Amino acid sequence: MAGGLLRAFGIACLIAGSNFGLGAASAQDAPSPAPAPSPSPSPQCRGSAGYAADFDGRRTFLWRPDWLHGIKAAAAADPEIAKGIRSAAESALASGPYSVTDKTKLPPGASANDYVSIGPYWWPDPKKKDGLPYIRKDGEVNPERDGPEFDKDRLRNLANAVRDLAVGHYVTGEERYARHAALLLRTWFITPATRMNPSFAFAQGIPGKVAGRGEGIIEASHLSTIVEAAGLLEPTDVLSPDEHNALRAWYRDFVVWMATSENGEDEMRKANNHGLFYDFYLAHFALFAGAENAAENVAKAFPEYRLGRQMDRQGRFIAELKRTRSWHYSVYAVEAAARLATIAECVGLDLWTTRLEDGRGLDTARQFLARYAADPASWPFPDSDLDRGRIERMRAEYAELAALFPDAAQDMTLAALP
Repeated sequence: MAGGLLRAFGIACLIAGSNFGLGAASAQDAPSPAPAPSPSPSPQCRGSAGYAADFDGRRTFLWRPDWLHGIKAAAAADPEIAKGIRSAAESALASGPYSVTDKTKLPPGASANDYVSIGPYWWPDPKKKDGLPYIRKDGEVNPERDGPEFDKDRLRNLANAVRDLAVGHYVTGEERYARHAALLLRTWFITPATRMNPSFAFAQGIPGKVAGRGEGIIEASHLSTIVEAAGLLEPTDVLSPDEHNALRAWYRDFVVWMATSENGEDEMRKANNHGLFYDFYLAHFALFAGAENAAENVAKAFPEYRLGRQMDRQGRFIAELKRTRSWHYSVYAVEAAARLATIAECVGLDLWTTRLEDGRGLDTARQFLARYAADPASWPFPDSDLDRGRIERMRAEYAELAALFPDAAQDMTLAALP
């Protein structure tokens, strides 16, 4: 626990300092990840600039230029693909703008500008007249979380719309897609009356128990999508330089909250997929905000701090095998690690091949899952998706994970987008 607190303190110092050039805190007891491979003719992610130098100013980090080039080429060759991309962008054009201030009620202590959600697996207690406090049913999502009184659905819709508009603009060149994406970003992150406060203090609360929990940080997956979509739009003039700076400052403040808040520290200590995603989000958002040293600090500590503690020698993430959807969560955990490894490339580190002293590495986890990927019905652990015959769904989850690994980067399809 002490090591975790020191790690959070080092990250917080890196982010909160007035100068993003502060030196990185040392990662205790961690193997040194190998340097990233030498530059090659393929596009390179270069620190907080991302792929901009090799991608006409588009500052993406996860969305590899080769993937986007492949999508554009596929759209040019196949009218149905082009139609699908345009249709998604047109639908997004009619959406929003979205704001956290649109919710219909507030939990105690929250303001209209705070993001509010409830835990997905928490339900009203049928034995209580008012249903409080809520009780947990693992794997069963309460549809109430997507209701108008919470912001989860709004943030998801925002991320999907900005993604579809950014990809639509990239493929078609139509400026109206980019301009609507800018309106959505401006409303959610910049305009004082409608912007979200940069924290998840009230995320995944449990009615009758707690207003917010560290587990809520997992919902930052939508914020991650927005980083990449905004980067794809960066060469346009739809956001002013001041607005670009404001967006980056929002993410900087969110990282500071992650690294210094009680909820953030609680999530950092999680020994399951939540801890893995915490590291990925922290590194991704720090890089977008310009804090390269903070992203590097997280990546350097990752092999020992996460893989060494959470993954056994067979490549199994033990905490995930205890879930009702053990395959999904096992894949999900490795997905978080793979996304962080992609971010680590941007700071010159190769987590793909880094190994612990006993030989364990990220590929150990993928190889374990690969044994069952072709026939998920052979998965030897209890799983409700197996019970319901969702074999194709399970197979698709692994395929999307495999597409993140460098040796599968040639899979240039929309499904490959994180």
